[in-house]
Amino acid sequence: MTGTAASVDTGGHGFAVLPAGVDLGSAASGAWVDLGLSLALPTAGTYHLDAVVRGNLGNMSAGENAVVLARLWDVTAGALLPDSEAIVVQIAEYAPGAATALQWNGSAAISVEYKPTSPRTVRLEAARVDIAGTTEVAGIGSDTLQRTTLRYARVA
Repeated sequence: MTGTAASVDTGGHGFAVLPAGVDLGSAASGAWVDLGLSLALPTAGTYHLDAVVRGNLGNMSAGENAVVLARLWDVTAGALLPDSEAIVVQIAEYAPGAATALQWNGSAAISVEYKPTSPRTVRLEAARVDIAGTTEVAGIGSDTLQRTTLRYARVA
């Protein structure tokens, strides 16, 4: 399930909030998931784009190593925004064989300058990658504890 949030353009800047968490557990390891959080950049120009992404990972097996990643994707161009990748949270068991119930929460900030030559739609995506073991809980959170957000400001 993905959240849905439209950008609010208030004259040169826009802001969107993920209305609810998104489960990454049902997606294949390494598959990028559209979180339903996007912004419409109305014209060509220079934009500062910022995202705050909250994620969680949990496991109950030995030898676990997993990560939740986030990135910004230009839907119009079908391309990754350069330098927009971030590790949101990672869980790794450093003593294999000592199975423990673990739950990790974390957040990451993404901040990039982007210079599209025409109007664009930019969305936030996330992926869970199981490096070793199997992740039992993985997701992007957005609630009263911390919101996952996406923002732009046109600077030129």
